[in-house]
Amino acid sequence: MDGQKLVSTALFISLAILLAGCSSDEQSPVNPVNSTVEIQITSDPTVSFNENTGKTTAIVQFIARDSAGYPLDSEDVTVELLVDSQPVDNESLLQEDSAELNSSIHLGLVLDASYSMLLHSPPAFDPMKAAASEALDEGLNLFEGRPGTFTWSVSWFNETLSFPSDDGREWMPSDLLAIPQPGPGTATKLFAAVERQAQQMLVTHDTIANGPHDHHVMIVLSDGADNYSWFDNAVFTNQGVTSTGATYDIMGWQPSDVDSAVVAIGDHPNLTVHVLGLGSSVQDSELQPLVTAGGGRYIKNPSSSEVGALFDSVTREFATIQNHGATIPLPPGDYQFKLRVRTADGRARDDYSFDFHAGDAEAGVLP
Repeated sequence: MDGQKLVSTALFISLAILLAGCSSDEQSPVNPVNSTVEIQITSDPTVSFNENTGKTTAIVQFIARDSAGYPLDSEDVTVELLVDSQPVDNESLLQEDSAELNSSIHLGLVLDASYSMLLHSPPAFDPMKAAASEALDEGLNLFEGRPGTFTWSVSWFNETLSFPSDDGREWMPSDLLAIPQPGPGTATKLFAAVERQAQQMLVTHDTIANGPHDHHVMIVLSDGADNYSWFDNAVFTNQGVTSTGATYDIMGWQPSDVDSAVVAIGDHPNLTVHVLGLGSSVQDSELQPLVTAGGGRYIKNPSSSEVGALFDSVTREFATIQNHGATIPLPPGDYQFKLRVRTADGRARDDYSFDFHAGDAEAGVLP
């Protein structure tokens, strides 16, 4: 489809492909369907002019999705850039490792460590930790040899909130596997944990992943409704150490609820929140507002054996983001930039276009 089309930067796409045994809510899809392709723009395009070279650089960031909203890898599609309907010459195209395509991700994990995570059949606590650790490893591997950085933080919650200590050694993804099991009867301070995580990610936004094509992403996993954020235990502090020698702080939190968590999410200028609901009794009405505020996806699955699939589904949301651009010697003037994406088999395509000014200090995207 040609012409101007600005797709929302929100990553909330309803999926129609269901895993066997899943509930009717949005689920992790199975294999992608390549009968069609749709471009989702994930940050505003940028245009800049280099007065030393006289060249203009235009960059566009997007996710390509199939007919079910499933994110497609770069191997699944071919990409073409055009200016005024003419293909950009190969000499002008930016390579994947070009500094101009710098794009960073800061990922924050919020994990349910209440006792109910051990009561699933099979228990969900260890699979959750393994899936979270693998998601971090995937993010780190994704950014090897490409511009930009992948950084992360983690917190886990029951009646208190826990997170890596600032005065200890740096945590590794494998340290998540050693987060201690919760004790019997521990309640769920979910909204407090989300509120704190959003606030901490806001604090780091000025120095971490704060470029025009960067993203802060939060993944929240819980198997039940919040039942303890109302309680004020903010004075409580403690410290622990995992079996791997990684230290962590433990603290309480002031009274919180879904509204205060939503406010904290909204205060962050560039935060996407995905929520993974595990179990058949998850309270959709309490978790959906977090997703709405964070423009992400709410995925629910009653089976504890699908924890890895849930994480894989949202990990693809940042792992499949593509950055393409070109540095072109254009004379001063107004032009149209077009991104064209086709499926690998060439049977389907989608276009995204924007007008821009090039060739002088007034270079930029036009209204």
